[in-house]
Amino acid sequence: MHRRQIEPSHDLPHACQRFLDDLRRWAYEAIDRYADEPATDVHDQGTYTTGWEPLLRAEPDERILRFLQQKRDRIRDHFTRTQQWRHGYWRMQEAHHGTEHYELFLGALQRVLPDDGETARQLDDVAEHMGNWSNAAPDWFDWDRRRFHSLFFGADGLRTEPGMALNTPDHLRCVNICLLAASQPETEAARKRYTELATAYAGEWVDAILAGDALPVALTPDGVLYEFSTDDKALYYSFMGEAPDLQAEVDRAENLLGSDAVNTFLRLWQESGEPRFRQAAERLLKPLAAQLADPDAGAAAAAVRTYRRWTGDGRYDKAVLEAAARLDPFSITEVALDTESKHSARRASGVGKRSDAPRWLEDARERRHNPITLAVAAEIGGDSALQARAVDLARTYFLLARDAFPDGRDHGCSARSVSAIARGHGRENHAGMTTAVLGPALGYDGTPMRKEVTGAELTAVSEAT
Repeated sequence: MHRRQIEPSHDLPHACQRFLDDLRRWAYEAIDRYADEPATDVHDQGTYTTGWEPLLRAEPDERILRFLQQKRDRIRDHFTRTQQWRHGYWRMQEAHHGTEHYELFLGALQRVLPDDGETARQLDDVAEHMGNWSNAAPDWFDWDRRRFHSLFFGADGLRTEPGMALNTPDHLRCVNICLLAASQPETEAARKRYTELATAYAGEWVDAILAGDALPVALTPDGVLYEFSTDDKALYYSFMGEAPDLQAEVDRAENLLGSDAVNTFLRLWQESGEPRFRQAAERLLKPLAAQLADPDAGAAAAAVRTYRRWTGDGRYDKAVLEAAARLDPFSITEVALDTESKHSARRASGVGKRSDAPRWLEDARERRHNPITLAVAAEIGGDSALQARAVDLARTYFLLARDAFPDGRDHGCSARSVSAIARGHGRENHAGMTTAVLGPALGYDGTPMRKEVTGAELTAVSEAT
């Protein structure tokens, strides 16, 4: 059992600065550990660094940025040299894990160094395959049906055995890669084609979400699937062991949230002007917002924040404030992390759940507060004291993770790593203590603002060498 007293800050700037100092200390220690280490065969070995994004937006640091560039290129060279990659992507991978390095690691690096041409090139090298724009690999996408041909695809082709034609929410990660490539395209034509594919494919999910009484679990070549067959379910869980059971509406919404569907739909709503994209995001947020009282459901609160920032609409504010009103965050004196708690045989239903999730205690009792939910409530209410408390609690979580867990270089999806606490584990998808508490307190959470809102600008420190 690891325990820490919560150290109250004088005010919000003091809370943020202390957390930034701790985050920088972690980054520097990781650089000392790994700067001379070769790349490994772990598919998501760079994603542990994505929790550093708020630090690099607030205080650009040349040492950290150069380390990230170095790791980006060493990972590329390793997978190319060992013939696991060809033409910038895996020879064969499934849509969930195969996309993580590009969407998560390269995506974060692009946001903190938007003028880095090598990051843009590596993203483009993948995105050009998404819509069959390269002759270096077989076609991945069926433009007539607006479906990806397979759950497993890569530079060597597709898996085509029975069941492989399913399109699951994980394919939205392909859309997210296209949108990253579209933000720094080689040409205007490339930007248009990436945006076109993103709008066309995500639009299929949006239409399915809005058409049925139940949320969809998959798309098929000829329609929409609202229930898995026994064989399809076995196939999906063979590589998606932490996916929920997909019976409850909230779990279907959570499975889409895990691939960033709310943010993706809202961005495409702004890009296209089509109301259906916003309506689909709202359809997902309805069951997600009902989870806000669950102390594990910080990702649901982060999704509400995303909606507020994209739309300026406060329709979910009451739900957040009501969830926070039941709590007493200033009464807690100690947070503990029970590292001896056993893994569950199967993950529970709801938001933020994993079978390997750690057990958190507040003053020796089961936790009731999630710092992310408190932070969103503070933003809605304009309560700087509550926001400072949320940052102090998030910092305590982060420091406990530093005491107990590895960085996350060997398993970026796991719930038991410093990275999982900093940026969220594999089901939370960028809703962690640094990305969804510290970053927003500094005015940045990685979400593009509405066009009339200007976010903080990053001073570009270096160009790829």
